[in-house]
Amino acid sequence: MIEFNPTYPEDKAPAGIYIHIPFCTSRCNYCAFVTNPHDPDQEAAYFHRVVREMELWAEDPMFGEQIRNARFDSLYLGGGTPSVVATDLLLELVHACLRLFRFVEDPEITIELNPLTVARSDLLLLRSAGVNRASLGVQSLHDPELELMGRRHRAKDAYIAFEDLRSAGFDNVSVDLMAGFPGQTLDSVSRSLRGILEMDPEHLSIYLLEVKAGAELEHLVNAGKVPCPDDDLAADMYDRICSVTAAAGYEHYEISNFARDGHQCAHNLKYWQDSIFFGFGAGAHGMTGRGRCSNIENLRQYMESVDLGRLPFDSIVELTAETRFRDAMIMGLRLGKGLDLREIGERYGVEALPFVLETIGDLADLGLFSLNEERLTLTQRGRLLSNTIFSRWVT
Repeated sequence: MIEFNPTYPEDKAPAGIYIHIPFCTSRCNYCAFVTNPHDPDQEAAYFHRVVREMELWAEDPMFGEQIRNARFDSLYLGGGTPSVVATDLLLELVHACLRLFRFVEDPEITIELNPLTVARSDLLLLRSAGVNRASLGVQSLHDPELELMGRRHRAKDAYIAFEDLRSAGFDNVSVDLMAGFPGQTLDSVSRSLRGILEMDPEHLSIYLLEVKAGAELEHLVNAGKVPCPDDDLAADMYDRICSVTAAAGYEHYEISNFARDGHQCAHNLKYWQDSIFFGFGAGAHGMTGRGRCSNIENLRQYMESVDLGRLPFDSIVELTAETRFRDAMIMGLRLGKGLDLREIGERYGVEALPFVLETIGDLADLGLFSLNEERLTLTQRGRLLSNTIFSRWVT
């Protein structure tokens, strides 16, 4: 056994902020995120609590100094469907973040959008307020597939929404595409991908279907109303997506993400590059360096906790230096460039190469990874079977 005693790293990189907006006009049948039916009467009350939660963090004796002194370079408004709520509330939320925290000049500010809830006039207001990146939930450009997924928009709505984003001045747009959903074929996914590439977004996120516990799709599959996803077909779809996007000039910079040069998602890189991020809102998660925090998911209970002047934690899990090192290895290996073992070893004060050889060395003949000097990267096969490696590093 190797001697293994990591130390906590110095966290000098800018941090990120994630805000969860848990409202949707309807729930897609594959979704297991924290969402609630859109209720305009609840919007303002919820946003008021989110701002108050941010203030509580800044006042907290345990976390206050850290968050007040932190520099931030990304703000991500996710959901749910942030674009379903009143635009003036979104603007107030962005301004509150910029007022309460120290941001670098020209931070990345992302909003998730549903094609049916995009209005050009609202996009202009968001863009003028500093929102400079949009993530558009397209998922498919075939109406029958969208209907099977429980999506309310249709292909034409996605094209219109994308054009509206461009007209409003958004020059950094990400598009989501789902693959592996029952009823999809290799040809239909390829045609959706071609349509998306014709839009020419700066970023593309691929979601290989996972049947999540508690999602409506799980019940449909268990009841035999929808066939089980075909893993082999999903792997073929993934391979096709990787080859087509590469030919179109996109960098495959993370297992599920592709970007034009310079348009990698700065916020999501926080997760993959072992950086600190804070989460606000019902069901939001954060990583403070020495702990992982998750908020209460229930909307009413979340707001009640904030009203009582308490940070609305559902759980706080301490991260030992070893646990954080292992997490950093798992997340970092998801990146296309892989892991620089010398660099991460210096960051944590350990010999990372012996750790790798001892924990996953017996998998070398399976073709899941390559080890060139001290750079560890996943192969194409390894990207599909990455959990085989990651499971070895989970404490």
